Amino acid sequence: MRKALAYGFATFLIASPAMAQVVIGSDNDAARHEQNAQQDRMAAHQDHADAQRDAAMGNFGDAARAQREAHNDLSDAHHQQRDADHDDNGGVKVEIGH
Repeated sequence: MRKALAYGFATFLIASPAMAQVVIGSDNDAARHEQNAQQDRMAAHQDHADAQRDAAMGNFGDAARAQREAHNDLSDAHHQQRDADHDDNGGVKVEIGH
């Protein structure tokens, strides 16, 4: 009986097509988001320095523009950091295919 079961199982494995592949992993872009956040923070610091320089020279229009750019870069950095934190703490991806 055991031999028949073993032969039947072996025959089934040989004759059956390959099973679908299941891949479980995470779509982790945390490092990329962290790098983008760092670049946005550096751009914000540069824009802030430009704004201070322009204001010191009396060029208040350009100073205001540079300050707005600095604010936008900091906002982008916060969004990238939030995305990096989200990727670090979750986001499981399951793929089923052949």
